[in-house]
Amino acid sequence: MTDPGITGTGYAVPKRVRDNTDPVYAALDRTPGPGGVAEADLFTGAAQRRVLDADEEIEAFMVDACQQALDEAGIDAADVDRLYGYASVPAYYTPNSLYEVHARLGMREDSLVVPLNSDFSNFLLGLVHSHEAIVAGGCTHALVVTGSNWTRHVDYRRGHAQAIGDGAGAAVLSTGGALRLVDHDTRTFGWAYTSMTMAVRPRHAVDWAGIPVGKDGNPAPTYLLESDSGVEVYQTIMRDGLPDLVGELLDRNGITGADVSLITHQGSRALLDHWSARLRPAAYLETLETFGNLTHSTYPVNLALHAGAVSTPYVVIAAVGTGFHVTAVLLRVT
Repeated sequence: MTDPGITGTGYAVPKRVRDNTDPVYAALDRTPGPGGVAEADLFTGAAQRRVLDADEEIEAFMVDACQQALDEAGIDAADVDRLYGYASVPAYYTPNSLYEVHARLGMREDSLVVPLNSDFSNFLLGLVHSHEAIVAGGCTHALVVTGSNWTRHVDYRRGHAQAIGDGAGAAVLSTGGALRLVDHDTRTFGWAYTSMTMAVRPRHAVDWAGIPVGKDGNPAPTYLLESDSGVEVYQTIMRDGLPDLVGELLDRNGITGADVSLITHQGSRALLDHWSARLRPAAYLETLETFGNLTHSTYPVNLALHAGAVSTPYVVIAAVGTGFHVTAVLLRVT
């Protein structure tokens, strides 16, 4: 049977660094929410973030990450049969600029482009779909890429905006490879559908308030974590739903935390510390302090950055996402 795996990875982040003294954080609201907790106290741990300059777009970084992954895999863009992933936040509601990445890479016209609007598990679902497509004989090489430009789409009064950074990551899947997909699992909590949303809405800054406008002159969307339901999800599903799911995945495959290197969502040091205590991984691969929260690009960036140093027999990637859902994949190191 075909046994596909990850044969190449890559990542790209902007050169511009934003630290905690940046004036953009001057308007941070530290007022306790309905649950008595200040949102600003939940999202801590980032010392630096990478931020797009005014003349930069995330698609260029996605292309760069893809090219690194292709080079490492030893193939050309013309060899890729399927392109999975997502650029968030895209210039248009549709199409996603994953199609622009296809064009910039010079991919074939008959290659299938599949935008996956599942923030923040887009990369994980791309791995799963790529694996299934190769096993089924639908393609030989698949490329997965995500890019996040969320520093342009958050309200800097809100606590969750403290950690947000920009970046892109990619991976190639083909027969063979050093990381083989063994298993995956997910949990969906549809009752929390509106707890975290991206929509056109008013935004506030130190000396300005209103609906932001993009470079194209159109209203730009802003992310919102609801002060009641969003914080509840943070304190319940995110806090314990993720380690619960990963624990079940490990148990099902007869392994323990001591066998894995762990990559997770990285929006808060408190969450990372809690997940580490619950799962006790042999290694925790993260960049919260230096890159901040790269939202859906957290996973491919950390995989590419740390792949060469993995010393455990398995890697687990666990994502939380809007909607609300938790997804995890188990990779075997060969």
